[in-house]
Amino acid sequence: MESDPSVDVTPRSATTLIEQCCVRIDQDLDALAESMRALRSRRNDLARISCLPPDILVTIFRHFESFENHTSTSRHRGAPICLILTHVCKQWRQLALDCPNLWTSINCVSPRWIGVMLERSKDAHLVATYHAPVSLRGCLEPVLSHLPRIKVLRICSVSPDVDRIVELLSSQPALSLQIFEFTVIGTIHHSLMPISDTIFQGQVPLLQSVELVLCSLSWTWSIFTGLRSLSVRGTTGALPTPAQLLSTLRYMPDLEQLTLQSLFTTFGDTKLCDKVPLTRLKSMALDVGATQTFVSLFECLVLPAGVKVALCISQIEGSQSFSDLFSAMDRASDGPSPVVRSLRAIRISNNGFVVQFNTSMTPKSHHHYSWNPADDNIPLSIQFTCNPLAHVQPTIIFELCQIASQGRIHSMFLELLYDLPELFWGTGSAGLQDLHVIHIGGGSIRGLIDALSVDDIQASVVAYPSLRVLELEGINFGDHEPEDLQHVIKQRAECGARIHELRLAGCIKFLTADQVRLLEEAGVNVDWDGHEEETCADPSHHGYTPGSLF
Repeated sequence: MESDPSVDVTPRSATTLIEQCCVRIDQDLDALAESMRALRSRRNDLARISCLPPDILVTIFRHFESFENHTSTSRHRGAPICLILTHVCKQWRQLALDCPNLWTSINCVSPRWIGVMLERSKDAHLVATYHAPVSLRGCLEPVLSHLPRIKVLRICSVSPDVDRIVELLSSQPALSLQIFEFTVIGTIHHSLMPISDTIFQGQVPLLQSVELVLCSLSWTWSIFTGLRSLSVRGTTGALPTPAQLLSTLRYMPDLEQLTLQSLFTTFGDTKLCDKVPLTRLKSMALDVGATQTFVSLFECLVLPAGVKVALCISQIEGSQSFSDLFSAMDRASDGPSPVVRSLRAIRISNNGFVVQFNTSMTPKSHHHYSWNPADDNIPLSIQFTCNPLAHVQPTIIFELCQIASQGRIHSMFLELLYDLPELFWGTGSAGLQDLHVIHIGGGSIRGLIDALSVDDIQASVVAYPSLRVLELEGINFGDHEPEDLQHVIKQRAECGARIHELRLAGCIKFLTADQVRLLEEAGVNVDWDGHEEETCADPSHHGYTPGSLF
């Protein structure tokens, strides 16, 4: 920097000179910083993303916000994820602030951000989620003051707060609400205020989906006339009478999905009952107790052909009860039942298993067993949770086969993870003469080997005469079982009931390459994955994840 001759450099003016130099240097630095900022801004403007029109950027912002919400990305002190967008650049900040829809997903985590979200979302429809033990007064109450513009509302509350929440929900109409979910968690020490027609002041014209878990219900829901989906999983109040339950369903002619769990109501004589038409129903999952209760319920309904049904049965009155159940389902259906081609039985716990009937010949063996309403290939799924399960013999699977498909099952997939005796397989053979494929996952095959063996080759009686494919997955071969299986394959070939394919996957014990070659020499095409080492015996290793039908 050149010296300024006009400055009188004397000892008395040295301090003044230094101060003036510092001021000029600071001014130069500020000018350079502004130049750098302008240059960085011009350079950023050349980036491809800066060339996108504002409406495209806003669309990207919305996808980002939606993705982050679904992946539950952790947020600093409960801050909304869209706040990140306002800290990138001036253009992005202004776009984000000018887009109310970016601020509509309100996760009631921190009271600090509730006001910001409500202000910036302006008049846009809200998606609100609340989960206890977050402050009711600081988080949920401010959100529910905007009830008329809430589109989706999900509440998970402890019982002491339920009455206050129901009061808040009853204070205003919910003119925009489409999805409503209310779950009560924890120990319930007192009777709860029931959900009745006074909720939302009786005005909820756009509501399509309701899910209630352990709520107290009045079962007088004339306001829910437009529902497409109803799920009630238990109740803390009085169980509905048959008349109340049917009256509730009568108000929902457009219902497409119905789930009723742990509602063990008792039906009386239903012969004089006016039937409830649910002509648009696509799927229903019911857990209402004993078989006879299901029979009585179906006697009161009119269902469209092809509706998918999942039942959870906790009490069986005998084989005749299943015949009555299927007859009632046929009478309720307004058309023929789907043609069942395969069956799958899956163990889900120590005291329960599921039987699924499939319209496909090859159901997805490794697919999670839980019933999926969107799976068009499974028209019927029955879960048994009887206690104790010892009273339910596995041969009930074949009784269901006879009733549901008249023995026309093509493929059978069993993933029960325990040994099935020869009696089980013999019972099945009597009614499944057309069975082509048997798939076994886990457990032992000793009972099957004994059932498939032929005592007298000249005799005409052969178990499973149409069996052509045997699939074994995760089988723990016992002593001599590979040799016994080879012998059975030879026997069946000699008497005209040849097994064409043997598929082995994850078979972990007493199975060597030499034994596989012996099986091939028996005249069967062997598809072996070569697993010889012992692997984890956990059921999930073979795709059998325990869980619940519902």
